Amino acid sequence: MIILNKFLFFLVLPACLLISSCSPISPPASELLPTISPSPSPTITSINPTSSINNSNLTNLSISCVEISDVIPTGVTLKNSLVLSSLSDESYILNLETNNKIYLGEYLSEEMSVSPDLQKLAYRDLEAEKLIVKDVDGTELKSFDGFDDLFHSIKWLDNENLAINKAKEEQPLYYHYSLVIFNILTSSFKEFNVDDFPNGDKYGVGYPNLYPNPQLTEMVYSIPEDGSPIVLFDMQTGSQLRKIYFSEWAPEWVHDGTKFIVSATLKFDKYSNLVDNLPYLGGNEIFLVKNTGEINRLTFLTTKYKESHYSALSWSPTEEYIAFDLINSSEPDFGLSVLDVNTGEITNYCIDDNWGYIYWSPDGKQIAFTRGNGFEPLKSKAYILDLEKKLAFKIADNVSVKGWMINTP
Repeated sequence: MIILNKFLFFLVLPACLLISSCSPISPPASELLPTISPSPSPTITSINPTSSINNSNLTNLSISCVEISDVIPTGVTLKNSLVLSSLSDESYILNLETNNKIYLGEYLSEEMSVSPDLQKLAYRDLEAEKLIVKDVDGTELKSFDGFDDLFHSIKWLDNENLAINKAKEEQPLYYHYSLVIFNILTSSFKEFNVDDFPNGDKYGVGYPNLYPNPQLTEMVYSIPEDGSPIVLFDMQTGSQLRKIYFSEWAPEWVHDGTKFIVSATLKFDKYSNLVDNLPYLGGNEIFLVKNTGEINRLTFLTTKYKESHYSALSWSPTEEYIAFDLINSSEPDFGLSVLDVNTGEITNYCIDDNWGYIYWSPDGKQIAFTRGNGFEPLKSKAYILDLEKKLAFKIADNVSVKGWMINTP
């Protein structure tokens, strides 16, 4: 069950750089991906990750509760800019160094996405039916016609390509979608359908749950089988590399496309993602899955805490840390946390009520996130956690964080 239990998740994929004129969008048939024939699935062996783990402290969890302030504390240095989306007013880019706001206009999609190099912002203008790409100063770099209400959920795959869900029906309510990879340099795009892949759910409704790596060599997708598995599929060889059962949230690839992280159960009933000899009290853990199909366990909280869950997984700029929201109904202090991938140490900062994605600052020293109850988006608030000073503070009211951008010199 790829979740989307706390907030609506959107996907991503590649595109290209920027051109100067608007371009109508209509997919050429030659760009559509052909159906891929399945290959036999390999035998999957279990990996025992415990050889380097100290069994006396498997959880490797430290509690570092921070003070949460409604004002920016003195002595805190803020750099670069945040993209803030508002449902009640205009969305804007907030320069954290000058407090200047660059308003982006009205009637914009809430689905905004910042490129991996933190230099480009993409969103849809709902009234003009355009895809807009701007820089941190609000300068329009590119615009593309033809992005009407059939298009939803935009995210960058790399610095040139966007992944966008596109409805197949011509009229609302839309039920079936494909995933298009739009190149902003050439205005070309490829289209992926779930039923392009072995056992893909061609009758499924909603977004297609397709998660390619940036290089478009591997695809993770869901299949309608018992155990609600997602599948890692090699698009070059046409072979299935790994099934992962009962995953929550969506997989997050690293930039070079060699591995991804995902939150999933260790085992349930007859389904198992990894076999070891450790205690298991139920719930999820974070797994690192290589593009070869090898899987490794990164967290061990279920050896001590019953039914813990991880959401909004987010790689740090150096891909040495993972930020996430830690949820456990029996542990009220659990909340925004950071995992050191190299040591396995988890630091929990006791910040709850997170609702949305988590975004790292360009230097990896701060994390921006959205707080709220999820049912009143007009009352959501933007916050920053300073990891060095161990302080959290509010940046703005009635907005959701959509990403960091690097300021121009």
